[in-house]
Amino acid sequence: MQLTDEQLETWRRDGSLVVPDVFPPEEHAPALEAVERNAYGGLTYAEYRAKWEDAPTEVRRAYEQTPPLQRLAGPLGKAVHFPTGLDAVDRLLENDDYLDIACQLLGTPEIRLGYGQIFFREGVTDTRYSEHPWEGYHLDNGTNAQLPPHPDWERYNYVLSGIILHDIEEDGAPMLVCPGSHKQLASLFGRHQGRAGGLGLADLREFEELAEPVPVTAKAGSVAFRSSYLIHAAQPFANKNRQRGWMGFHFHRQDNADWCKTTRPVPGWTTPEYMNFVAKTTPRVRRVLGWPAPGDPYYTEAALQRLAQAYPGMDLTPYRSAMAG
Repeated sequence: MQLTDEQLETWRRDGSLVVPDVFPPEEHAPALEAVERNAYGGLTYAEYRAKWEDAPTEVRRAYEQTPPLQRLAGPLGKAVHFPTGLDAVDRLLENDDYLDIACQLLGTPEIRLGYGQIFFREGVTDTRYSEHPWEGYHLDNGTNAQLPPHPDWERYNYVLSGIILHDIEEDGAPMLVCPGSHKQLASLFGRHQGRAGGLGLADLREFEELAEPVPVTAKAGSVAFRSSYLIHAAQPFANKNRQRGWMGFHFHRQDNADWCKTTRPVPGWTTPEYMNFVAKTTPRVRRVLGWPAPGDPYYTEAALQRLAQAYPGMDLTPYRSAMAG
């Protein structure tokens, strides 16, 4: 998928871009069911609401027993980080249009995955927002990058993306972003003691140069992209009967990889989830995970035999064909 000149200009101007229709229903619908069942103790959202609708105190109590990190995947969340082990969710990364867009926004075909996580909230149990509407604004750069933001934002930022699994409307707690703030950080850092790559604004009203926050609403199958330098915040659900869920992947340039290291726990490459995913996925996705591309001198016949032992069932044809050529 090739972005239009208008879309690229929106990205450069705002530091945020929603691209519609990247994922067809046959990809995003199964992923939504998987993240719902992961979020709601094996239930779909409709089943969860039917079970707990008349017992809000009890479901909040169950939510409080969920470990804090797992709550990021929903009130009764289980798997959180990529690879989740939820096949329909993890394989979203294999959508070539999606990866093409990330490459265009980062300005290089050589991109790497920094992090992946389910982000899921629902109105009854959600507490992940600030008390006042001027609080909670921050940037996420420090989640993955050891270095503070740089004036050359296109070269040194990374891209966060949310694969939208259902329609997110204004009453469903869409993220609030300050368009253009990714290019205003020199001013903000001059008035704020940011730590490493992090920056949080105690009171948005003190920063009049920032644009008015706007909600990131989107249709199912869209992808919401934002710069790691963009100021943003969560907000409460206007409609407590809503949920808000996406699968998020963070991408950086390969030549930024030395300092783009996630601060959050992710499964290592010896976990069953990683082993199973890598054995089944595509050469392009393995490249995004840091593997050499087909045709690289690494892939000798002996190396392919070792890969076959390490990752049973992997289709080695693309690597063998490139080696033979």
